[in-house]
Amino acid sequence: MNNKLEKIYELKSELDYRRPLNQDEIKRIKENYIIKNTYNSNAIEGNTLTEMEARFIIETNLAVGKKSLKDHLEIRNYYNALVYIETLTNEILYEENIKTIHTILLDGIDCINKGKYRTTDTSQEIYTLLSWYTSEPVTIKRIIEFTCKFINIHPFIDGNGRTSRLLTNLELLKLGYPPITILSTDRLEYYQVFDKSYYGDYEEAYDFFFDCIIKSLNEYLSFTN
Repeated sequence: MNNKLEKIYELKSELDYRRPLNQDEIKRIKENYIIKNTYNSNAIEGNTLTEMEARFIIETNLAVGKKSLKDHLEIRNYYNALVYIETLTNEILYEENIKTIHTILLDGIDCINKGKYRTTDTSQEIYTLLSWYTSEPVTIKRIIEFTCKFINIHPFIDGNGRTSRLLTNLELLKLGYPPITILSTDRLEYYQVFDKSYYGDYEEAYDFFFDCIIKSLNEYLSFTN
């Protein structure tokens, strides 16, 4: 486990050494990540659009035939949420940030519940979570624990998974790490991680997310070669 963390620091040092990246590199990295991330994060939740269709919607703003409006809106909204989190990288995490991300994700899909917790008790749970999270310097392990705790609170009626993945990436970006993509093909393992973490066991979560971070760092470095 610690070997993976050491590997992460090593790859991050290499990426920092190559920074600042030139505009072409940044453009290629972003284009690749935005499509891949938007597609996979929605596919995990059952969106039926393919990665190519998601790319088409994002790049042209046009519709794909015979696919539902909800599927289209999920892709467009997620893309908008990815753009939004980039405006938050210089501030600590606030409850309003979480609610705004959720509002963007459910825009046009569930106008009654967007940005609203499923119960009144949830507000206190999120307050407690954020108080804990911001009480010490943020580390990779702390981000992973935060992600697990957030999912286990399950604050919203719908959209918790997508919100949590955006929050994880927001917090990684703040530390200077590239964002990660959870592949839809890893859905089962990803869910099992949260089941274990419910009882305070974060070892599998660390392992899973460390692998994702290593993969993302290697991808970013491959774009700068």
